[in-house]
Amino acid sequence: MSSFQESILNGLEGLQHALEGLTSAEARWQPTLYTNHIAWLVWHMARGEDAWRSRLQESPQVWTSEGWAGRFHMDPVSVGVGHTMDEVRSMPDISLTDLMAYLDAVRAVTRHYLAHATDADLAREYNHPRLGTITGAWSVGHILVEVSQHVGQVELLRGMMREVGWRGLPGGRGSEHRQ
Repeated sequence: MSSFQESILNGLEGLQHALEGLTSAEARWQPTLYTNHIAWLVWHMARGEDAWRSRLQESPQVWTSEGWAGRFHMDPVSVGVGHTMDEVRSMPDISLTDLMAYLDAVRAVTRHYLAHATDADLAREYNHPRLGTITGAWSVGHILVEVSQHVGQVELLRGMMREVGWRGLPGGRGSEHRQ
């Protein structure tokens, strides 16, 4: 496996740290009426990765094939793109443990794909309904960007609630230089 592929797989470490010790109320906290809550962001990250990986492998999504949509009582098709704030707020109350179990199941399938993806797989072209022609490499890069952005959002929300900065350090990274 290339170091590029490995970097994608390491993206969950920051998320696990950001979720550590959060209550169910904190997982659904929204600082404004127009902000996604942490539980929704975790679900959306998993759904997005699941959908992209499914397209790459031309195989069923973990969401439906392993029964997560039914378990969570959620739409079997939606990945959250275009959700209204009412839809975000009406997401069923799902524990972070359960959401991470789904994300872990998705990540296991993604790991398998990345461990076996060849240069030809990554160069292969796919037709995307909104984006047109994309490659496997573009899709993998998109997964990396999406995960990074959403982990950052989760860390920001945690910091806002707990009054701590990046990675749980009081005052954020570099605060030791601001004394």
